[in-house]
Amino acid sequence: MLLSHRYSSAADFFAEGEVTATEEFKPLEGEQLPNIEGKVNYLIMETDDEESEIHYIFLLQADKDNLAYKASALPVDMKIDEETLFEIFSQGGSAALQKRLAQYFGFEIDYQAQFNASAFIEFINKLGSFVYTSTQEIRFSGGEEDDKYSLHINVGEQKLSGREINNLIRYYSQEEKNYTAENELILRAVTGLLNPDNYENRESLFRLFIKSCKTDITVRDYENGKDALMVFCTKNTDITVYSALSEEENGILTQESVKEIKGYFSK
Repeated sequence: MLLSHRYSSAADFFAEGEVTATEEFKPLEGEQLPNIEGKVNYLIMETDDEESEIHYIFLLQADKDNLAYKASALPVDMKIDEETLFEIFSQGGSAALQKRLAQYFGFEIDYQAQFNASAFIEFINKLGSFVYTSTQEIRFSGGEEDDKYSLHINVGEQKLSGREINNLIRYYSQEEKNYTAENELILRAVTGLLNPDNYENRESLFRLFIKSCKTDITVRDYENGKDALMVFCTKNTDITVYSALSEEENGILTQESVKEIKGYFSK
């Protein structure tokens, strides 16, 4: 069954008290937050350090019209015209994957960012941690040779930092193929980590972002997006969040899934 979810605010989605910031950023007295508009789609992917495997890949939209995030985790084994995502990636890198997925879904993917595991963990650790509530205990060790990973998640609330976030997304994507849980974790991470404190440190964090991944986001793009970044970080607990679930049959997304994702990410 195809599942999609809409929540009236991030606070409703995460439950009261689960998204916190270390400092509260406040505009100067009398200063109004900028008016922002438009929608921006991102393709985010993470690989092993040798780029020989895609651990997970997802679409994320920052909807400036409605102050919302939309997430859709994609199966790493899905195919486009008989080619797997990794086959497309291995032939032309993340830029080729960005182009093919845009053609496949029929909407523009504005930017892409490709991390390897070590760089992703380092970058997320600089952003900090957030409180995550798990409904199950997870004890897992997997991967092969230099790409092994392990996970220990308790039932209930716990703070997640870079390694736990990375490994839990990978676990949901590769082991459980639980794209609902993966979407929810992604939305929780984005909303929790794009907060007032990190807005204050935005310049150094953007430099680290550029250093940490292969991306087509430029300094000019960053400068043009500062107003949106201010609003999303300042209003991080008032953001509406959406989750669009991918379903596949024999490695191919169902027509219902494609339609649902297109509906969420079209501009």
